[in-house]
Amino acid sequence: APRRALCTGGSAVRTPRVCAEESMWEILRCYLPHNAHAASYTWKYKGVNLDMDKTLEQNKIPDEDAEFYRLNLDANLYMPGILLYFNDDLTEF
Repeated sequence: APRRALCTGGSAVRTPRVCAEESMWEILRCYLPHNAHAASYTWKYKGVNLDMDKTLEQNKIPDEDAEFYRLNLDANLYMPGILLYFNDDLTEF
């Protein structure tokens, strides 16, 4: 299960464990214990809005664990950051 960093702004960073086949909505549900208003954010990677119905790979967020393994590096050295931008509403699930 690859890990991905979710940044909520400021210095708050959460790194939930997620499976490659999970949609962004499923990942959002895993993130709710850390932020009940997670659905109130626009989720972006490299400045592009993520499609919440798609997986990380379908959103062009690579799983680079195999490359780190090939290079004999710790895969925890780098994790793609998913940035959450507040939408100024308080949506809760």
